[in-house]
Amino acid sequence: MSRCLLVFALIVPLAAHSQKTPKQTEVKVQKTSISRDQEMQLGKQFAGQVEREMEVIHNPEIERWLNQIGQSLAKTPQANAYPYYFKLINDDSINAFALPGGPMYVHTGLLKAADSEGEVAGVLAHEMSHVALRHSAAQIGKQQTYGTLFQIVGLAAGTLTQDQNGQCGMVCQITQAGTSLGQNSVLMKFSRGYEKDADLNGARMMSAAGYDPIQLPTFFEKLVKTQGTAAEPRGLALWMSSHPATGSRVQYVSDDIKFYPQRSYKANTGNFAKIKKLVAAVPPPKPQPGKLIQAKEGASGRTNLPAGMKDYPANGFSMGFPSTWQAGQAAPGGSLYIVPQGGVSKTQNGGVELINGAMIDYYVPQAGAASTNLDASTKEFLDGLKKGDTNLRADNPQRVQVGNKVALKTRMTTKTSAHQDPDQVVYLYTVARGSGLWYTALAGQTTKMSDLDPTFKQMIDTVQFPD
Repeated sequence: MSRCLLVFALIVPLAAHSQKTPKQTEVKVQKTSISRDQEMQLGKQFAGQVEREMEVIHNPEIERWLNQIGQSLAKTPQANAYPYYFKLINDDSINAFALPGGPMYVHTGLLKAADSEGEVAGVLAHEMSHVALRHSAAQIGKQQTYGTLFQIVGLAAGTLTQDQNGQCGMVCQITQAGTSLGQNSVLMKFSRGYEKDADLNGARMMSAAGYDPIQLPTFFEKLVKTQGTAAEPRGLALWMSSHPATGSRVQYVSDDIKFYPQRSYKANTGNFAKIKKLVAAVPPPKPQPGKLIQAKEGASGRTNLPAGMKDYPANGFSMGFPSTWQAGQAAPGGSLYIVPQGGVSKTQNGGVELINGAMIDYYVPQAGAASTNLDASTKEFLDGLKKGDTNLRADNPQRVQVGNKVALKTRMTTKTSAHQDPDQVVYLYTVARGSGLWYTALAGQTTKMSDLDPTFKQMIDTVQFPD
């Protein structure tokens, strides 16, 4: 009997020792060939695209509140020391997204759907975690597209064509004086593994900032329950497609919370109800220049154009052009170019310059789009061009009609960086619109203007605006 007791006594401690102690789930920062500096450079350029295509709300009280929450999260170790900043987008769909390197945007629809400040903090923490854990950078690196992206970034950063004397050519000045060239979006659907890691890291970030971490998963799951009901918020399906189900978010975050230091969660600005009222009073969004020059989705174009021409139906206008020419943007979100073969020159430093053809965009006056006046805004625009291009000579603007709208036509001459035939003639047409000064620069080398003049006239004659 004593021998059996001895054996039993030896077995019990061994069995107890063999039971594994629960461990907290490890969340890893992803490895990528893109440096942090490159990542932040990309984010800065992508932010330019966002703010050309979407309306940022400039309300000091809302901005201060959003950044107060965001910066409290940004100071935590889980935020990985990126230079985050936070802006509100006027869009009633459910969405929020962080760009590589730290720029973050929240839709008004998300604030309208949230029932507490903690839920907003949860979404911010989740999206910030994608940056902190370098998920976007890792996916770009895996796709091996970052080389192409940085080539575009060089273009967007203002490294545009300069002549041998260091002068920025006329079209270069138009690009700089107007809105910046944007970038193709790097917003992408993350894997379920990345989503779960962002949930866990975000919950830890919330806890460190003093917010109740369980509000992160409960807000996500609350939104899921509204799908297919009358209460489903606008854009929820798109939100859910980019935030795939990862199992029970509440369960695995609850399991993770067991490892957190004991603390009371009291973080709260106390201004959530007031911010909700301010956001509810925001007027509907105004069309932004970056959207207006993009081709209208699903539009087939006009068929009554002169022979040999095809249509470019954009969101804010339509223009016909020779069927042998090409229309496109040097980078998504940037100015629209409509050119014959060889009409655009690309420089060694990644710049682009219009040699022959058309460039179309919007110029937003310094006082804002609402202050757009045809004469004053055109003068402001031209003054900016003249300051940057000592070769530029402009005639007095003439009043004309473009698309049944009053317009100004300004004939200019300048020099391009082309080694042969550098002299260039430019017809600048400007029209005052609600989103700024619509303009097209029709440019050609002096020796080619006899052939280009009739084409340019046809193109201007085909311009139409939707109102």
